Amino acid sequence: MRWMYYHLVWAVMLFGWIMVFMNRLIISPLIIPIMKELNLTYAEAGFLVAAYFYAYVAIQIPAGHFGDRIGRKKIIIAGTVLWSLTSIFTGLAQNFLQIFGFRLMTGLGQGTYFGNDRPIISSNTPKEKMGLGQGLSLTGMCVGMTLAIGLGGYLAQIFGWRITFIIIAAPALIFCLLVWKLIKEPKTSLTNQKISYHYFSAFKTKNMWLISIAGLFSIYVFYVLGTWTPAIFMDVGVKELAEASVFAAIFGFSGIPGLLVAGLLSDVFVRKNIKRKNLLTVIYFFQSLFIVLLGWSLQAKFSVWILALIVFVSGFFVWGIWGIIYAIIAEIIPKEIYGTTFGITNTIMMVGSILSPWVTGWIRDLTGSFIWGCYIAGIFSLLAGVIIFWVKETTR
Repeated sequence: MRWMYYHLVWAVMLFGWIMVFMNRLIISPLIIPIMKELNLTYAEAGFLVAAYFYAYVAIQIPAGHFGDRIGRKKIIIAGTVLWSLTSIFTGLAQNFLQIFGFRLMTGLGQGTYFGNDRPIISSNTPKEKMGLGQGLSLTGMCVGMTLAIGLGGYLAQIFGWRITFIIIAAPALIFCLLVWKLIKEPKTSLTNQKISYHYFSAFKTKNMWLISIAGLFSIYVFYVLGTWTPAIFMDVGVKELAEASVFAAIFGFSGIPGLLVAGLLSDVFVRKNIKRKNLLTVIYFFQSLFIVLLGWSLQAKFSVWILALIVFVSGFFVWGIWGIIYAIIAEIIPKEIYGTTFGITNTIMMVGSILSPWVTGWIRDLTGSFIWGCYIAGIFSLLAGVIIFWVKETTR
């Protein structure tokens, strides 16, 4: 296969997602020593984890809008510098309010990435490879999560949670350099055209609303596992944080085959004139099944190794939906408003990330386990599948 420019775009944006998710999910293993030091309940810890997402959600639409207007590269570079610095400051924080504030600012910086990364991918990827391109570039999330959760526990045991925040922030500056030197501003940006588009035109039909609401349920499910998996493994008898983090990192690792297989399959479906949403609905069904099974395995007190296997399979389906969802969006909206539309969509979806850590932590405080947190996540997965089935895939 001949190396093309869009392959370079995939690779750089993939690396960007590694950096983003390393910094976003590093709090998953670190929240355990933070809870002990600050004497927090699970609900309070969930509220602290969600601090990142308050600002992340708020910045989505402005970041996409300004990316459409002044250039996607500029927004990505500025945002990356901001969240690198605030991640370092998080490591220097001394109390709950300081950690909350710096994680809020980290979310603000990282919130600029999605609304400008997806348009860069969508604008440069051939239509017949859209599912693969969306999925492959997103595998950086999986690698970043795996490194954050897997290494985070070890680093915290060796250096403490504060130094871990500082260590994990530094490599992002390499990504800034790669974007500056290697990525071209997409020609579909309105910085290069005098064409006028109404930014909310994509939401005049029910398709984008259905996708966004299904995505909200999906994000809720994602951050049940993304936030609390290390604590789940410690609940079932894993004593060391480092060991629990290695088991929990399975969730991140499962996304690599999940995104690639689902993305490739959706492209095959399109070539056979089968709608991507049909595959997506099936994936949601299996996602729901295995997350409910995860809750039941906690209730039945299965061994750690069986639990790890269920987490892996659940993660395969939890991750697998995203390349398909973004491929569908890229095919039904005008390229010129990619940034704003992806920003609006992600704003709605990421409400799930605000609710998920806190609600699941509150359920853990109330019931003494994560069983019902998993059951509720399984119900939300099923609801998302039902909603996505009613999407009508159309051309722009």
